[in-house]
Amino acid sequence: MYNLVYRSTANTLSTKQVDDILNESRDFNKRHDITGCLVYHKGFFIQYLEGEAEIVLALFEKIRVDSRHYEVILLSKGNIYSREFDTWSMAYLSDDIPNEAFQYIKLMVSPESDIPEMSVIPNPTSKRFWLAAKNLLNKLEQKKLN
Repeated sequence: MYNLVYRSTANTLSTKQVDDILNESRDFNKRHDITGCLVYHKGFFIQYLEGEAEIVLALFEKIRVDSRHYEVILLSKGNIYSREFDTWSMAYLSDDIPNEAFQYIKLMVSPESDIPEMSVIPNPTSKRFWLAAKNLLNKLEQKKLN
């Protein structure tokens, strides 16, 4: 099993275009046994992908050349023992559309003191994903306060 985290800057996208990306991702991921999470906020994407290495890396190459975004930066990649998102073909978090993954993701990006004791230590790639997601959500909170 393999995972990968990247961030990118979206070109100007409508809500429908973001929905299309999400639907395309879910369809592709179900067919190719890929799971993960996509965070979209104020024109930025952070995505965590997990599955067979060959498929995940091929998908990332396709993502890199997608014209709907630019500045695609690989944050982390590596082998893992088990999936973090085993029941989600693509969880999705947007500050505009909370969904079934919202509470879980909010917990994962909470300050460490707010997270209950966990018996599983996250792998380095998922730590990188959660840190990037936390930074993005913190920017959202700061903007709301100002």
